[in-house]
Amino acid sequence: MSEKPKSSTGVVAVDRALTILDAFRGTTGPLSLKDISERTGFYKSTTLRLLGSLETFGYIRRLENGGYNLGPKLAELAAVYQASFNLEPLVRPVLENIVSMTNESASFYVPEGDKRICLFRCDATQVIRDHIRVGDALEPSQGASGKAITAFLDGLPADTKADDLMFNSVGERHADMAAVAAPVFGLGDKLVGSLTISGPATRFNAKLRKQYARTVLHEAVRLSIQLGATPERLPAM
Repeated sequence: MSEKPKSSTGVVAVDRALTILDAFRGTTGPLSLKDISERTGFYKSTTLRLLGSLETFGYIRRLENGGYNLGPKLAELAAVYQASFNLEPLVRPVLENIVSMTNESASFYVPEGDKRICLFRCDATQVIRDHIRVGDALEPSQGASGKAITAFLDGLPADTKADDLMFNSVGERHADMAAVAAPVFGLGDKLVGSLTISGPATRFNAKLRKQYARTVLHEAVRLSIQLGATPERLPAM
């Protein structure tokens, strides 16, 4: 057990409080005091005091059974975060269009520090599908979307061909999942994010990956033009 926070450059109490919020990453239900203490490496007494402060400000909600969930303030901040991009009115119809054409799930990722964040998501009606949630932070080095973002962090080069903008992955992030992706650009031909179609590898055979790659590229080019990218620098679709 260690009381050392993840960061040693900031305010210790703030670092510890944020470490507690990070403990809920990847969870779908409440955590007990013991769970949080073990995940953070903090003593229970320290964890309890921090949870009290976080609960006061709405970042943590204490349940009647003694467990803890994330609080409503985080949902409020998530809405502010999404609104700051002002992308939803343009991105949401694109995701819905992809799902209607493929009956596979579609996501829009943006780079954030050393991660890629799922900013918008539209799930397919398939029972077996890729379970990604809005707000999930994934490694940029894994998956088709990560490749699309990493390859164009510096923006859209001149004379980029269609094949340069299509990415696919099989079993990289999860052994049973596959995906195709294409980068999305905006004003100044700077990278905005990436569009992705994902689903089980059993359905995403080589033929469909090639077909869906063209689909996601077509939608990414169309969205890029709407966001202010230079049409002449994008491949004609």
